[in-house]
Amino acid sequence: MDLSMNSSFGQMGERSRKATVATLLIVVAFFLAHLVLYKGFIVDDAFITFRYVQQWIHGNGLVYNIGERVEGYSNFLWIVFLTPLAYFGLDLVLAAKGLGLLLSLLTLCLVWRISRTLEGPKVAAWLLAASGPFAAWAVGGLETPLFTFLLFLSGIVFLHEEEHDRGWASGILWGLLALTRPEGVVFALTVLIFRLWRIYIHQSHLRADDYLRLMLFGSLVLPYLLWRWTYYGYPLPNTVYAKSLGLHPRALLEGAVYLYQSLVSVGGFFLVALLTLLALISAPSSLAVRYWMFNIGIYAFFIFLGGGDWMPVQRFLVHILPPLSLLLQIGLGRLEGLIPSHWGRFVMNVLVIGQIGFLLGFSLEQRFVNGVGEGPVVPEDTPTVTYLRQHVRPTDTIAVIDAGFIAYRLPLETRVIDMVGLTDVHIAHRPVQLPGGLWGRGDAFGKWDVDYVLAQNPRFVQVNILEETPEGKWITNFTGTTLLVNDPRFRQMYERVEEPGVSGIFRRRK
Repeated sequence: MDLSMNSSFGQMGERSRKATVATLLIVVAFFLAHLVLYKGFIVDDAFITFRYVQQWIHGNGLVYNIGERVEGYSNFLWIVFLTPLAYFGLDLVLAAKGLGLLLSLLTLCLVWRISRTLEGPKVAAWLLAASGPFAAWAVGGLETPLFTFLLFLSGIVFLHEEEHDRGWASGILWGLLALTRPEGVVFALTVLIFRLWRIYIHQSHLRADDYLRLMLFGSLVLPYLLWRWTYYGYPLPNTVYAKSLGLHPRALLEGAVYLYQSLVSVGGFFLVALLTLLALISAPSSLAVRYWMFNIGIYAFFIFLGGGDWMPVQRFLVHILPPLSLLLQIGLGRLEGLIPSHWGRFVMNVLVIGQIGFLLGFSLEQRFVNGVGEGPVVPEDTPTVTYLRQHVRPTDTIAVIDAGFIAYRLPLETRVIDMVGLTDVHIAHRPVQLPGGLWGRGDAFGKWDVDYVLAQNPRFVQVNILEETPEGKWITNFTGTTLLVNDPRFRQMYERVEEPGVSGIFRRRK
């Protein structure tokens, strides 16, 4: 009898495991099908990173232009991961997309695994797989999937260490996170504050593991910071200086708008984020809930102060989507408990189905209305890029507004001036100029220098022309280039290239 019972339980356990694996495979298949909408998505800034990788593997150092040490990237660990792949001949676009997809799948599997141990309907992985930002940035070419994976994994490890009052491995993961993006330091400080707060409320004291965590974090981050300062001459990436508006009201306004857009993209008509937040605070919260809500709150404040991000499909939101999906699951479960039993499951199902439908609707809008993700997996040369490849010599200097794909397709010896300042130390450290005011558009990061660009005497200049007025004035998408192309000195020195398909290229008169 006992043997038969054990056999029955074993069969039930085997069927349960098979059903569990089948469910995970269905979630993964759903995510991959969703990903097809964004197969052609990649941002121009990814090609800035790729040019640094190219220069590095060709022995020119970690530079954008040969002989110019400017840290025009903010994803050191991502470059480290891509470099060996490029060294062995892999196409950098495919390498970045493939690595990003792998890391996103690992994150999705982690969310699915953790969600099975938490209260509420097991929908966290479904919500994450249906999220447009998570799908798009899996193949966006930048370090977003790596940062998201490390942030989520480090949080899981830290919470495990807290629950068992021992462990130090999270210190290594926080160090890797800080090497991936500068915001990693913000999250590391958030953990430190959270840990000190727990020590205070429990009237305990620092453990030996706490000191070991800090030592491991410092052993990774401090040597890197020292190398950065000695190699590039500044304590922060050049991109931070280029994008920083300080505490200018324009930055705060854009940060608030970015947070609103992020909330809409994950909540939509059903306002799941708001409803589940109300449910979360209606009952005592676990350590994990308090930890992730504290992280998300600090990160939201950081985004508000920093002004958000210009890139499409809410890149910064992706970093916190895994824990947010878990919080939504817990909140939905608690919300169901607040509703009379005969209505609770019905309301919860409506919210979940509606939320997934809204998320997929967001992706359909991005793809078929805004054009995000259209085109081939590996971008092809436009007529403009083809023209430059045919006419730019390795010894030339050119000035561009789009410093990614164009520079990536040109010879490494060609000096490329980034007129927005991401890879140019002079422009990055210019004072902020915002002639468009609080609500103006086209000022970008508010930094440009017409005199500086003209003094470099570039052979070609690339801008994005929107229109030409009846008076003959060119209007571009950036205040700095509008001022440049309408400057009398520029008009005298440069002529517009008039060839089929070529747009916004000026060449120096002979």
